[in-house]
Amino acid sequence: MTVPQSWSSDLQLENLARLKRNREIVRGVITSVGTKKGKVLEEGKYVEKETEIAVFLLEGGVTAYCPANEFSDYEFKTLNGFTGTMQEFIIDHLDLEDKTAVVSVKKADQIKKEHFFNELESLEAAKKLNDKVFEGTVWGFNPRSRRVFVRINGADCFMMPNDWSWERRNLETEVDRGEKVQVKVLRFDRENNLIQVSRRHTIEDPFKKLERLKDMSTVAGKVSGVDPIHGIFVKLDAGLEVKGIKPSYLEEPIVGDIVSCTIRNIDRKKRHAKVVIVGYPRGKKNRKDLGSFLFE
Repeated sequence: MTVPQSWSSDLQLENLARLKRNREIVRGVITSVGTKKGKVLEEGKYVEKETEIAVFLLEGGVTAYCPANEFSDYEFKTLNGFTGTMQEFIIDHLDLEDKTAVVSVKKADQIKKEHFFNELESLEAAKKLNDKVFEGTVWGFNPRSRRVFVRINGADCFMMPNDWSWERRNLETEVDRGEKVQVKVLRFDRENNLIQVSRRHTIEDPFKKLERLKDMSTVAGKVSGVDPIHGIFVKLDAGLEVKGIKPSYLEEPIVGDIVSCTIRNIDRKKRHAKVVIVGYPRGKKNRKDLGSFLFE
């Protein structure tokens, strides 16, 4: 592929040179990914080599490109999955002959990571490590260990499966790469480069919300499961799926039925609750109508 010139005026070149000199972190969007023969930094020297590159668009119409080896410490099979994403980087090299700017996402991550580690050390010294909420980006999920990987300020963190949510979830379908999540840091080990985070610790326990509703006359829910052995399950607005009981005078529910319920018991320690279905406020759901649901 042919990489367009990065700048078209002396003013743009001066701005790029200033950013490079100050090692300022810049934001840009990846507009395309391809391969080209160009200068790649290897062992401190730029050499001509065929390599995959990500082309960036910066503010003001300036373009730049990032070789794959300067994108991350990790070797991705391809950078195609990052097309359209916003990334942060530094201006690493200005080729005055080709009028192209080479950028490095990896070096920007290293700068951010150092600042982040220093902040975590300060929080840990003040015994406030678990207090602050950070925004991170999900970048991976290991189906074998079921660990979720989150990047915060250039640092790669890991999350144990039970720290994603208060309730058991199908992480394979719920975790999306690129998703922004709020997390708290549970453990920090600078020497071993380990940061354990938790999304669950930023979310209110849904059983607390359910306990606030226990004195209400009725609560709304949606039948989420009907099993001949395990019984009826109801999804409540509190975000919980609980066991449901149906009095003999009511028709049998089907999945998707909107129900009004009374809360029979709550056991927060055992993470268990039970409701009694008292009615179908919207009538019984047609078994062929698969489009009805409670909350839009």
